[in-house]
Amino acid sequence: MGVSQELRGIGRTALWVAKMRAAEGARTDRLFDDRLAGAFVAAAGLDAADSLALPPGAVEFLAIRTRFYDDYLREAGLSQVVALAAGLDSRAFRLACPAGVRFFELDLPGVFEFKEAVLATHGAVAGCTRTAVPADLREDWSEPLRAAGFDPATPTAWLVEGLLLYLTREDNDRIVDILTTLSAPGSRLAFDHMRSTAIDRAPLRDTEAVARRMGAGFQSCLDDPVGWLAAHGWHAVVDRIPAMAESYGRPLPPHVDLPSINATVLCTATR
Repeated sequence: MGVSQELRGIGRTALWVAKMRAAEGARTDRLFDDRLAGAFVAAAGLDAADSLALPPGAVEFLAIRTRFYDDYLREAGLSQVVALAAGLDSRAFRLACPAGVRFFELDLPGVFEFKEAVLATHGAVAGCTRTAVPADLREDWSEPLRAAGFDPATPTAWLVEGLLLYLTREDNDRIVDILTTLSAPGSRLAFDHMRSTAIDRAPLRDTEAVARRMGAGFQSCLDDPVGWLAAHGWHAVVDRIPAMAESYGRPLPPHVDLPSINATVLCTATR
């Protein structure tokens, strides 16, 4: 099983994220423990010298973002969860889920081809009813989701992690239009995006260079996420990585470029 066979283009960024999650899991003060992350990295045959080099501050950023989404799902308390561009995320396996939770994961077919094989090899068992839904999020993914058993009459916790930045603004609008149509009252949404304020700073240029080597790249920014979501019928609030790091007792180290990392907005919204 190799990266070139199953993970191409934007799907390969999922492996990059898994590598960072595995690095966080090796810390004694880790903010989460994703034991499957190392299994995905090992299955892909990656080592420290691989081309997926991590820009300074990337691991710290990813640790805070991951914990933010973990807490969001814990606090949402909803029985239906949908993760768009789920990648190699293992929340359905590592988070304690209340009885009856249905967890839908959407991503490209090649991502699931790789992911499901690794999960089967390691005998991973989800703590909820997990359903993988192969779909291209740049197209209409509502029908594959409905066909997989999704119930639009049930309030849903939507998770859109590390996706919108890599798609055009038109794609962003289409995704939110679709999930809004599928969202019953009481649904929640969490996503991250990036303001244009720091796009030219060196750490962000380095990060994008790594993404482009994997066949992906930044395609959009979002300077007013609260207003954008309000236009789609959602009430949103915004958090920032440095403040979240402080709240977790893991302040960012001095080498992290604060203007760059502060440009990322973590959004939660209700409908």
